[in-house]
Amino acid sequence: MSVCRNAHQEELFNTYATLGRSVAKAATQNDADATLDHDSWQTISDEGIWRIAVPTELGGLGGSWKDVIAALEGLSTTAEDLGFLVTTLGHLGSIKVLLDEGTPRQKARWLPRLLEGVIGVTAMTEETGGSDLSRMQLAARQNGNGFIMSGKKVHITNAPVAQLGMIAGRIPALGKKKDITLFFVDLEGPSVRIGEIEDNLGIRTSPTASIEFDDVPLTLENIIGQPGDGLRVLYDIIAFERALYGAMAAGLIENHIMRTYTRVTERHAFGKPLSVNQYVQGRLTDMKMGAIVCRTLTYAAFEELDKGIPTASILCSATKYFAGENLLMSAENMVQLFGHVGYGNNEISRMLRDALGMRIAGGTSDIQRINIFNQMTRLQATMPVEYDDIPDPLVMQEDMKIPA
Repeated sequence: MSVCRNAHQEELFNTYATLGRSVAKAATQNDADATLDHDSWQTISDEGIWRIAVPTELGGLGGSWKDVIAALEGLSTTAEDLGFLVTTLGHLGSIKVLLDEGTPRQKARWLPRLLEGVIGVTAMTEETGGSDLSRMQLAARQNGNGFIMSGKKVHITNAPVAQLGMIAGRIPALGKKKDITLFFVDLEGPSVRIGEIEDNLGIRTSPTASIEFDDVPLTLENIIGQPGDGLRVLYDIIAFERALYGAMAAGLIENHIMRTYTRVTERHAFGKPLSVNQYVQGRLTDMKMGAIVCRTLTYAAFEELDKGIPTASILCSATKYFAGENLLMSAENMVQLFGHVGYGNNEISRMLRDALGMRIAGGTSDIQRINIFNQMTRLQATMPVEYDDIPDPLVMQEDMKIPA
């Protein structure tokens, strides 16, 4: 596994690192207004970030998802806006699911709009829960040759700014445990209502709200994959997005390091720079190691996803877990090393507020542990241990006795 960028990927990294600086300039105001940076969004769309991994015959650049990782990492290193990056990640997920599961008609209908920068959402969470998809209530009931969708999704990232999206729901006619289905839906019709923007602690530049569907007419063309196959499709896209969190966290942590290193080398106390203290060095090296872990896990997860290795889901959850934990650790260290300046209502404390959200968005850190354990259990069931082949420790002890 290589984590080194080739010449083309290095160019992508630098291009989007440059564009990320415009995101950073507006981040504090957009956080206060709880709004997405639409101008910067359109700028990166025009640059072609959504087209990187899309085949040329579909209007893309014919690159790879590792090329996308390079671009995302570059953007994350300078953007200083986790909400903007979370929106980017979700948009890439919409593109990925259409590429993997969409029919030619579905790709022709929705992919061009996504490539132009029209924002899409992934809506799974309901009032009954988030990660527990089995409790979803939103349903599409058959109506002639089509369906009528009704129900409500809550806490949906980018709902206030999206025009289309992937909606997880049920087709009750298929029967229990066989009915979860993924729909791709336009959100601008009169039967779709977007709720008030939520007043969140952090990641405010990726606005969230509820989406209510009131007898929205759908056709078979709105179904992604096969009816009743929604869980498989959802788990695939969730794994993909969790792997990308690592690259995003790595870039953000590198930004923290650059800010903090400058602070501790320029700030003097008792006649010497703060950086000569081992406790300061310890915090900075923890941050650097956190970035390395997140970045390396992203590449490892994508390699296993590409090869279809059974442990890929474990790696993706581990990547999301360490992305959330290490980003929060890094932001806390940055605030601590900036002292009172870091505790002010400014861009430094904003990054800490955002980092807290990383442990929740995309599945909490605790949910990642549950996912990892469940996958371990499934893998263990396919590889039973032959206990008869394990040596008896008492026999081994007897055999190892040394004669007097």
